[in-house]
Amino acid sequence: MMHALHRFLLLHLLMYLGLYALGSEIINGRKVPENLMLYMASVQNNGGHVCGGFLINEHFVVTAAHCERLNPTSVVLGTHNLQKVDNNTMRYRVKTCKFPSYVNVSKGDDIMLLKLSRKARLGKKVQPIPLPNTEIKVKDQSKCRVAGWGLTRTGGKVVDGLKVVVVPIVNLEDCKKKWGHIRCNLPANVICAGGYGTDKGFCQGDSGGPLVCSGKAVGVVSFNMKKNCDYPNVPNVYTNISKYLPWIKKILKQHNCIFVNLQTPQEERQVSCLAGIMHPLHTFLLFPLLAYLGRSADGSEIINGERAPENSMLYMASVQDSKGHLCGGFLISEDFVLTAAHCDDVITHVVLGTHDLKSVNDDNKISIKEKHKHKSYENVGSGNDIMLLKLSKKVSLNERVQTIPLPTSEMNTQDGCQVAGWGYIKTGGPAVDDLRVVNVSIINLEVCKEQWSHLGNLPANIICAGGYDTEKGFCQGDSGGPLVCNGKAVGVVSFNKGANCSYPNVPNVYTDVSKYLPWINDILKRYK
Repeated sequence: MMHALHRFLLLHLLMYLGLYALGSEIINGRKVPENLMLYMASVQNNGGHVCGGFLINEHFVVTAAHCERLNPTSVVLGTHNLQKVDNNTMRYRVKTCKFPSYVNVSKGDDIMLLKLSRKARLGKKVQPIPLPNTEIKVKDQSKCRVAGWGLTRTGGKVVDGLKVVVVPIVNLEDCKKKWGHIRCNLPANVICAGGYGTDKGFCQGDSGGPLVCSGKAVGVVSFNMKKNCDYPNVPNVYTNISKYLPWIKKILKQHNCIFVNLQTPQEERQVSCLAGIMHPLHTFLLFPLLAYLGRSADGSEIINGERAPENSMLYMASVQDSKGHLCGGFLISEDFVLTAAHCDDVITHVVLGTHDLKSVNDDNKISIKEKHKHKSYENVGSGNDIMLLKLSKKVSLNERVQTIPLPTSEMNTQDGCQVAGWGYIKTGGPAVDDLRVVNVSIINLEVCKEQWSHLGNLPANIICAGGYDTEKGFCQGDSGGPLVCNGKAVGVVSFNKGANCSYPNVPNVYTDVSKYLPWINDILKRYK
């Protein structure tokens, strides 16, 4: 639903657009009798099937985290025939809850819980499926089942009737070797079954469905290879549910999602062998693609902003890795830059003293010596999204480089603020080389919480500004940049909703710098 705000590589989108794998009757499966597999859920967007899932109690469905890209809005329970859906009794609105460390399928952790808007009606048509009680290792060659409404063959169509197939468990080391032959390393915490040594397996549209062994859901359908569901080829890959039991149990005990549905810098930047040959297994609808590419804001320049004059905002820093800009940041002393904690990837240096990233020389680049994430930071959804970067040397303050003051105490921020960055100029990119700035209005925190409430609870210690009731705000690539009010950096760009910078939608969210002054001052004092 929400995305950490940094450069969304077009290559990553093209991975979805051009390399989508399709499939066959879950491949070479059979129709499921109506009185079996009563836990199966069709995860849907605007009334259409996008992924599979399975009911684990009256309130939660498990599916794959990568299905969140298709903006699931509801699940259907109680029918195997998607042409026979009673919206009043079978359809449930959902709130998504991805695993906190999920980045993309190639990194693993491809698991998500969907909280139902009301209790599921358990009965002759709907029953939950049990999970393993503890971590388990399914025996090699065990006969398990996988089910879904996926494509009926490579290049085929989604089916309306639920299909099931028996698949053998593949030895994990053998699975790694088979994927290794195509120069790909599998992520941790997976199970391999089907697709190899058999003509049976899963395909697109089956993502998120269960791998069922001995009556328990032990895996979640994650990915296969490229466009090919014409098995055998390499083994199908599932997320190993038993590795995620503590997280699942915590959410079920709280009876609510832990608000962690935010993309991280790694997801934006992931370009590996898997980007060329693997696909999350769901039907790629044209509608969500257009949401990325076609529904962008008409304006530009940090959304509907303008180019920052060279003699202004001299504190702005471009936080980079060896390939270029990842996040924004701002200089608060001669040897410290403040940015967002979620930007902690493989960043190596910052660029200071220029607004034009095409005109960077060695004098503009300062290596990062140490990174100080806030000690309580876990993910953007839980807050504390703030990080100090200790530079390898003190910078010379001059007509091109200056620091920006922070608030001296907790403050009640008013209107008349600005946000700047080198991020996307519209939904779907591209990023810009010239620094852009836009004026944004502060949004009452209670109003902000109310606007976000249908998506989840906001973390503490934040400021909301722009994006709501206005066409102006920040976008991917602006993460870590400052919210500047009355000449002081009062906020750090943290997140918006679902990579959607086509404002207005919900308010943009910033970390409130004033809440972290003791922590900031303590670190700065250590180096004096």
